[in-house]
Amino acid sequence: MIRQMRRREENSIRTLLAKLSYEDQIFWQRQVKPLEEYLEECGKIKIGEEIEGKNVIFVAEESKNIVGFCWCSIVDRGVDKQGEIAEFYVEKEYRSRGIGHDLVVAAKQLFINEHVEVAFVWTHHGNQAAIELLEEAGFKKVDQIVMAFVPSQEKES
Repeated sequence: MIRQMRRREENSIRTLLAKLSYEDQIFWQRQVKPLEEYLEECGKIKIGEEIEGKNVIFVAEESKNIVGFCWCSIVDRGVDKQGEIAEFYVEKEYRSRGIGHDLVVAAKQLFINEHVEVAFVWTHHGNQAAIELLEEAGFKKVDQIVMAFVPSQEKES
């Protein structure tokens, strides 16, 4: 069942965020950190009403357990309204069951209901399963270069 996250489910989402970060290491080709470090780091992440802006977290629930989530953000920039699937994860043992598809469908409906002009999602070049899922849901690759600046990695002059 896909539904919006309820109060007091924040720690379940934090645990899934830690698992996502842990699995993400493969794509980033970083030195592997243990899952416990990610669990500790993600335990401090603000979720739900603690964050500013429009954020909606959809969860996939099976047998009263949260087995996946899709975190959507919406920003009204004045000149347009943009959406983003900011975080997305399904537990390994629940993949290939249509849960990811259902979460993306819920996100798309949110973007439609909120009159978003464009919605984005980022994934890694090597994450073929995610790429196929997103393309099947109607997301398209764009001809843009994505560049990032990470202030925390910049040395002060």
